Amino acid sequence: MRKTSLDSLLIQTGILLFAAAVFMALADPPGWLELIIWTALVVILLWRLRARIAPELGKLYRRAAEIAEGRHTLRLGDSTLKEVDDLSAEFNKVLDALDGAIRHLAVHREELRLVLGSIEDILWAQDYEGRLQWANQPFQKLFQGYNPNKVQLSREVIRDPELQAAIAKVEEQDSNLVPEIRFEGHSFILSMSSNEQMRRKVFILQNMDAIQQVFQMKRDFIVNLAHELRTPLTAIKGFTEAMRDNPDVDHTRYRNIILNHTQRLIHLVKDMEQLISLESSGKLDLVDIDLKKFFTGVRLLLEPDLQEKGLHLEIELDPSVPRIVCDPFRLEQVFINLAQNSLRYTDTGGIRISSRPEGDWIVFEVADSGCGIAKEHQNRIFERFFVADPARNKNGSGSGLGLAIVKHIVLLHQGEISVQSALGEGCTFTIKIPRLHGKD
Repeated sequence: MRKTSLDSLLIQTGILLFAAAVFMALADPPGWLELIIWTALVVILLWRLRARIAPELGKLYRRAAEIAEGRHTLRLGDSTLKEVDDLSAEFNKVLDALDGAIRHLAVHREELRLVLGSIEDILWAQDYEGRLQWANQPFQKLFQGYNPNKVQLSREVIRDPELQAAIAKVEEQDSNLVPEIRFEGHSFILSMSSNEQMRRKVFILQNMDAIQQVFQMKRDFIVNLAHELRTPLTAIKGFTEAMRDNPDVDHTRYRNIILNHTQRLIHLVKDMEQLISLESSGKLDLVDIDLKKFFTGVRLLLEPDLQEKGLHLEIELDPSVPRIVCDPFRLEQVFINLAQNSLRYTDTGGIRISSRPEGDWIVFEVADSGCGIAKEHQNRIFERFFVADPARNKNGSGSGLGLAIVKHIVLLHQGEISVQSALGEGCTFTIKIPRLHGKD
């Protein structure tokens, strides 16, 4: 496109005016004719300038109006006037920079939306007058009176008096953190940050239930551990004092009791070491094993206890799943612990171990004919030191950690474990391990 400079148009106009002046001087027309000629000449020159400039400025104006309406992808076109063309080019550079900034802000806005959407804590912002500006999904779920399309005061949406008092307190005090509060049956910590320039405050309600549960588990663990240690230590101390006070009496019975309690303490320490090792390392030494040989070894280990109680062990393996990839030492612990748990609460009958394929899983079942477990206790039997009925543990030989160890090993194998039982009808433990760990 051939471009003309505004300077060249003005120069051309000046040359025409100079030529007209020379012509008038030579022709020496009458005054009225000279006036008419000069007027006509000026009008023609002005019309010529307008004809060249006005269309370009009109295109510039129309395109700028379209961009102002929000069509930011449009750009100013080329112009036959060099100055207008240069202006359009600079304006297009500004639009490109603006588009880049808008895209950058859009990316950050989307990232912020994803971050806020992934936060399970309750977040909201309000101005200094208390008008809600935005809130995340957990806030909207908890306070169903919130409508993002309306202008609402926080006190109109948050009706709980204790939470309102906590908000007022955190706004008034120097600290931006309010100690734990109870709301809707949950524990929360309220914190706030403010922006003086934007005159906004951002609040966050952090749910403390999980942390409280961890603290409670630690307290329960310490209490249970102290109880498990105190019982045998008290017995050892008592029988030792009895032996000291009566040196001339046969203490064979006392020594056997002390030995039993000592073995119980050793067993407890070993189980604790094992559980801590499983939780800290989480490593498995996976190998391909033959299930028939594996359970032959399990039977040999359980045989003395079975003979002592006069019980039988029945093992039924599905031939369609002869092998599995697992940590044989850890998996052996699972079946030994489950069988010993069954032996502890079974007086007649026996134990049955079976396997079968089930979709993408290999399912093992350990069933006994013991006294069973009450339904209300079944969801807690895998907790550390939990005993559904202490009276059932007649010999007191269990550490209270066996089933917790079993569950942890099964989870390390990416498996699942559950129990079905009823009082007086025995119980069945079901273990499911993904078939991707095995070779059929």
